[in-house]
Amino acid sequence: MDIKRFVHQRKRLGYSQVALSKGICTQSTLSKFENNGQVPSLSILEQLCDRLGLTIDDLNKNNTSSIRYIRNLLDEIELSLMIEHFPQAVSKLKKIHLADLKSPQDKMQYYYLKGMIYTLTNNNASTSLFNFTKILDELDEQHRTIYSPLAYLGSGILYARQNSMEHADFFFSKVISFLRSKADEDLEGASRNYYLRIITMMYYAAEYHALNKRLVVSNRVLETTTKICASNHVTYFLPRIKLLEANNAIELGKDSATVRRLLTEAEVFARFNSNNVVEVQVAALLNNFDKTISNK
Repeated sequence: MDIKRFVHQRKRLGYSQVALSKGICTQSTLSKFENNGQVPSLSILEQLCDRLGLTIDDLNKNNTSSIRYIRNLLDEIELSLMIEHFPQAVSKLKKIHLADLKSPQDKMQYYYLKGMIYTLTNNNASTSLFNFTKILDELDEQHRTIYSPLAYLGSGILYARQNSMEHADFFFSKVISFLRSKADEDLEGASRNYYLRIITMMYYAAEYHALNKRLVVSNRVLETTTKICASNHVTYFLPRIKLLEANNAIELGKDSATVRRLLTEAEVFARFNSNNVVEVQVAALLNNFDKTISNK
């Protein structure tokens, strides 16, 4: 990392260490970085660079460091999508330039994330499909990586949200077929990204079954998904899982105690994971549920 360039830029802009670090970190943290090469956290370093009009890539002396930074950023974006922190995902995606992505894997992750962001934020549909198509028809033409079923997933979600169910059926059938082929797979020892992507596909498959009134099947998939989350100590998906279970319970005519328990669990997990989207949805659903009960 080219720390000399960082120091030169700070001095060129007239910042003292105290002034540059104000509101970001301690002066001691900045001093340890400049004088001893002790690199602070990614978040702190990004803020310091932003204040100086630099990027972390500007400080990287070699391509290896740059690749590591980009891959970490791609994983951070994927995590933001999982916990429905869409503004953060959008902001971080803007920091990545396609020209900097050299490997097919990095490009596929980028196209998948960009397509999903556009899909889940109800943005330009044609842009979503373009990104998924880049994976399916170019980068993974033989459909040998997990990015093909992920691209199918994004396409299916997009068409389902447009109420074009015939098209959604086509893509979700491929996702469900993929998940069935992995049903007996032992995820112990699998990479973190891999099992999180499996969980992502399972959740949206359950949502799709619920949309098509296959509520018992939806609940069965959610139960399996919850077990995978528990065995891997993953809580990101639990707010949405519990919310979908509550919706399914209402559709199935379950008693009010069951519905309220599921909504309470959804709210607790939402607060734990700072998922404001689910918190708002729980409040609205609970309000409508109370009105329905009182009118009976």
